Amino acid sequence: MFKKSLLFCLSLAFIASCTPSSSSSDGVVTYSPKKEDLIQAQPQAQPARKLLYSSDSSVSYCESALGSNQNYSGYRDHKLYPSASVSKVFLTAFALSRLGTDYKFTHDWRLRKNTDGTVDAYLNSNFDPVFNIEKVLYTMSHLKKYGVTKIRNLYIAKSTRVYLSVLNNPHIELDTIPVSLDQSVDNLKLIFNSANWGGQTQQARQNVTDYFEQQGKSIDLPSSFSVSNVILDSKGEAQNTFANATQLKIQSTSLFRYLKEINLNSNNYMSDALFALLGGEAGFRKFQNEKLGLDLDSLIMKTGSGLPTEINGERVDNKATCFSVLKVMHFIKLIADQAQLDLGYILLTAGLDRGTFETDLVINKSVVLKTGRLYEVPALNLAGIVSTQKGLMVFGFLGHDFDNDNEKAMIEKRDNLLQDLLNYYKEKPMFKTLSQNEIFFL
Repeated sequence: MFKKSLLFCLSLAFIASCTPSSSSSDGVVTYSPKKEDLIQAQPQAQPARKLLYSSDSSVSYCESALGSNQNYSGYRDHKLYPSASVSKVFLTAFALSRLGTDYKFTHDWRLRKNTDGTVDAYLNSNFDPVFNIEKVLYTMSHLKKYGVTKIRNLYIAKSTRVYLSVLNNPHIELDTIPVSLDQSVDNLKLIFNSANWGGQTQQARQNVTDYFEQQGKSIDLPSSFSVSNVILDSKGEAQNTFANATQLKIQSTSLFRYLKEINLNSNNYMSDALFALLGGEAGFRKFQNEKLGLDLDSLIMKTGSGLPTEINGERVDNKATCFSVLKVMHFIKLIADQAQLDLGYILLTAGLDRGTFETDLVINKSVVLKTGRLYEVPALNLAGIVSTQKGLMVFGFLGHDFDNDNEKAMIEKRDNLLQDLLNYYKEKPMFKTLSQNEIFFL
């Protein structure tokens, strides 16, 4: 389950060498907090309050106020443990720092009419990690405006990766469903031909229609479409022949909505694809040093998803300290503040969202978070920000060194610590969320 195959490495090698610039697609310079702005608590800090499970060696926990009075409490908070899918908050910070909240992936189309009424087209999707059925249908609506419903030859750039079920199977790994270029060709042949449409496509059509109705708008989706050939432009030769062709640019939704999906449903495919696009391990290492002020004694990131990788036949996990979790959550909060963006638009909002956080706790819009779980090397983690009557609190929980049979007990410890925090500081409803249709395709 956990190994990252050679095919995965090869398929993303080109992506990692083509990282985006530090500005958004609209040319707006991104904001990235300085490491000096982040929580600077020391491991010897006097605890602000007594904490549950401080003598339980299977639990690492820490919390801090986010304000001028950074009262801090924690234990085993500077020891490395597997971070599991809590790694995705580090990826979130990495992406926001590099691209900004409103970065949009652009699908560049070139259209050239043929004498028989068909069109030849060229597509460069610029490594957009969400190229699903809804997005293809949305694209067809734009092509239809240009009078295009029949494509003879569709050439695709090497940056085009098409995984039609990327949002339907959030826990699929890149090496389980490696979206190679050949698969992208096959997927485009499948969905751009209406003769192949079935129940899944009809549901996607309804999703798109519902989204536009919610916006008080309508969309003209074609009832038929065809493409005769999909051709990989592996050497970039075909692109040159479209230099003077009609241009069509279709932009994705904003990056923060991608990150909401990643943190809500713990989407592994999107996470690893985005991590590779941003420069992978080497790119992240620079970010953690320069922006978070964390060295390898505090944070090790091999994958964006938090799934382990394999090096020389050995399993290698992402690892983090509880304190590093506080720093990255603070980082995300500062970027959200700068963008005037609710944290519930980026993270899972407890009590409102149906995602990976399963709990019996009753939470009233006062907690945003990210979960984490590994089974082969058991880990059960939680990172979050709590709105309280005394201001915002950031916390981290890393459960480790337990048997999977004792998962229920570890969940109880996690929830008891969160409930204790809420009881002590008194929750204050604050956070919002996004509907699923607002996240997934535009």
